[in-house]
Amino acid sequence: MRKTSCAVLLASLIVATTSAADPVADFYSGKMVTIVVGSEPGGTYDLYGRTLARHISKHIPGKPQTIVQNLTGAGSYLAARRIYSVAPQDGTQIGALGAALPYQQLYDPAAPPLDIARINWIGSTSAYHMFMLVRGDMPVRTIEDLRKTETVQATIAPGQSNSLVVAAIREALGARIKGINGHKSMNDAMLALQRGEINGYPTMPEEALRRAYGKQLADGDIRLVLQFGPEPLKDYPDLPWALALAQNDDDRMLIELATGFLKTGYVYMMGPDVPKDRVTAMRKAFMDALDDPELRAEAKKQTLNIAPIEGEKIAQMLAQAYALPQSVIDRMRRIFQGK
Repeated sequence: MRKTSCAVLLASLIVATTSAADPVADFYSGKMVTIVVGSEPGGTYDLYGRTLARHISKHIPGKPQTIVQNLTGAGSYLAARRIYSVAPQDGTQIGALGAALPYQQLYDPAAPPLDIARINWIGSTSAYHMFMLVRGDMPVRTIEDLRKTETVQATIAPGQSNSLVVAAIREALGARIKGINGHKSMNDAMLALQRGEINGYPTMPEEALRRAYGKQLADGDIRLVLQFGPEPLKDYPDLPWALALAQNDDDRMLIELATGFLKTGYVYMMGPDVPKDRVTAMRKAFMDALDDPELRAEAKKQTLNIAPIEGEKIAQMLAQAYALPQSVIDRMRRIFQGK
């Protein structure tokens, strides 16, 4: 009897010690974590967020429930603002942002007031590549054609990657592109393309093309004219890489600035005042979830690329972008404002 009592007491002490030694697990146990996606349901950003939500809980200490909410508007700024200054700074809210938003202050003087250096970057699901495409009946196949023939392309909203890329390609490569804002999402823009309301879409993610628009490409309904990304894609050897078309260093740096968000990719953030131990735990959970075989199998079925980037690396890459020569930044701001 005495031995049994001692054993029970020892087990209780072990449990109590373990609990006390893991305050992060204590905090998250029984809680709900919300991933706030700054784009419409059904798009690439949303698919990444929901796939992550289905697998990350078991990797977070305390195993909280994880849900997704969509908060669209202003190029995902509304989602970023909620995480940055409205939501509790306790680690229960994560933002899944539009890729260009962390760079917006570099080129848009009216950019929302977020201190990018203070944000706790959790990580990125992957860097990515994208394409500029036109409708198949457009007489545009090369960069020379883009310079001769004006194309009307969906740019969604000021501050989004579409607007930024169009401005840079007009300036650096001399392309005649007219950007049209007002489409709610890429899917909305592609429907407008099919109806003949616009001629092209400037920033189609490579995985979205394969997942949703591969048949239209194969049937000749759409045509790729440029590719953007950290490096040219080997699967598209005959498709010009925009960066290689720059004629001088100034134009090259301008395109690098305009497409720098592709290197950091699909980024996730927590608020600036979240306790550091919870940030560290969530960064680890993020990377562990993206290495989870079950998540990877699901992502493969959905044609989602998984090549995770650590949160600390995201912060470093953003710091490098904000250290670009002021002349390059000033030029980007000027053309972004149409001056």
